[in-house]
Amino acid sequence: MDDNSQLDGALSSLAIIAAEPEGLFDGVWQRVGQIQERIERRHKLALFAGLFVVGLGSGFGVAQDPAAANPAPYQLIAADQLSPSALLHVES
Repeated sequence: MDDNSQLDGALSSLAIIAAEPEGLFDGVWQRVGQIQERIERRHKLALFAGLFVVGLGSGFGVAQDPAAANPAPYQLIAADQLSPSALLHVES
């Protein structure tokens, strides 16, 4: 019986000493939220940088010297046949 009372006394004194400070869990969850925000910010920045690089790369890939317009070797429909006056059969 004596051992149990000593053990109970030791555990109760440890419980008093080891009691968590007030607001400990709030502080822990606040810190977890800050870390999560930082991770999300890094992911967004990485995605933006990737899209920026892809956009610049595709822009440089399509840049060419100005080309002269060449008429098509064949025409199914002449452009003057699609004018509003030609479609309405009005002579100008």
